[in-house]
Amino acid sequence: MFEINQLNGDSIRDMIDARERYHLLRSAQADAKHSYGGSMQFESRGKAEYLIKRPYGSSTRKSLGRRSKDTEEKLAKFLSGKARIEERVTGLRKQLEEQAPILSARGLGRVPILAARIMRKLDDLGWLGTSLTVLGTHALYAYEAQAAVRIDSAMVATGDVDILFDARRRLIMSGDVRKNGLIGALRSVDHSFEKERSRTYTAANKDGYMVDLLEPLDHGRIMLEGSAQLSDHPDDLVATSTESSKWLLNVPKFTATSFDERGLPVRIVTIDPRVYALQKLWITENDPSRDPARRFRDGQQARLVAQIATKHLGLSFDDTVLSGLPMSFRRLSEKLKTVEQDEFHAW
Repeated sequence: MFEINQLNGDSIRDMIDARERYHLLRSAQADAKHSYGGSMQFESRGKAEYLIKRPYGSSTRKSLGRRSKDTEEKLAKFLSGKARIEERVTGLRKQLEEQAPILSARGLGRVPILAARIMRKLDDLGWLGTSLTVLGTHALYAYEAQAAVRIDSAMVATGDVDILFDARRRLIMSGDVRKNGLIGALRSVDHSFEKERSRTYTAANKDGYMVDLLEPLDHGRIMLEGSAQLSDHPDDLVATSTESSKWLLNVPKFTATSFDERGLPVRIVTIDPRVYALQKLWITENDPSRDPARRFRDGQQARLVAQIATKHLGLSFDDTVLSGLPMSFRRLSEKLKTVEQDEFHAW
């Protein structure tokens, strides 16, 4: 029998405070990247000087005109704005770092550090929530964080992270990222990541922590475009097609801010918890080849997440947003609507 423990008032207050600061930080970082990223300076061209802007993450150069009172004012405004936003980013980061030990002491630091670093890297690259979505057990950290509850640690224990790749969407990549793809991103987090020889969709580090790249079973896309991978690098992962995920690309996404084991925030983008529960239950009933222990855990997670969705997040399995799922898939919800918990625990 699993337990869902409600966070106490102090923990909820600290979590909300840190989450709001993190949202401010992300907004400031986006402003720093898009409005004040790159460089701007005067450069000599023959006998004249021109104000040259180099955008963030781009090798292109744009001339804003010859040196004049107007271009000098543009440069001064850019530099003062850049300094101001960088100061804001530094200040918000410091506040989150100072608050992190408190969150950790309250037991709110849940996401393993390596998993958090991987998700932050994918988020920084602009891939998370666009072409890549977190699946599997790590999704539970998002559900419990948004619901302000904590679930049994045994239910979230795992040594791998699953990532769903929407190969229909074009990834924005440049420089080394374009050359090295997902394996390059993983190695920037932990240089020991290597693609497994026997499973080309899996990368593992020296400690055996694994990242799996999955894609829905779409015979049409595969026949037309071939294997799904983020780059042409020979070591990059090649997504494996899974039948149980073939409906997941068009289902509602679910985004939440959780905290890693140090107490630092991490953004998780995964699938709607109701879809997660239905998928797990579908696996238990339609994949007899799956290891019995895994199937039993799949069933436990299905019931657990169904309860979080309905009892704590106020979501309904009858919602029209789930109408895109096959009827045979949605019928499984009848088995999840009866999930109850006899005792509610404060934690």
